[in-house]
Amino acid sequence: MLKNTTLNLPDTLLARTKSYAAAHGTTMTALIRAHLEAITAPDADLREEDALLAYSQGLLSRRDALERLGLRDSAALLVALGEADLPPPYPPPHVIENQATTFAKIWRSS
Repeated sequence: MLKNTTLNLPDTLLARTKSYAAAHGTTMTALIRAHLEAITAPDADLREEDALLAYSQGLLSRRDALERLGLRDSAALLVALGEADLPPPYPPPHVIENQATTFAKIWRSS
């Protein structure tokens, strides 16, 4: 069951949050939901109870999420994330750092 609630936020925080959500292709609702789930549910319980949310938060691999959700491929997983208003998981920090390093090397050589 979903319920609406009212949050009192400073204008600057609200603006930054809306901007962040837009830049990351998600919504404020999804950001708030993911954060509240992350800080209130133990990781192991979340992986068992809500595979889609656990995948969105990077707690579950794509392969495990597909298996637990009974989905056929990554496209179906992305559709499920969108329908649940959840963002796709971010790559781990070391992957992002490697991509940035590779980009910088390519940029300098061009």
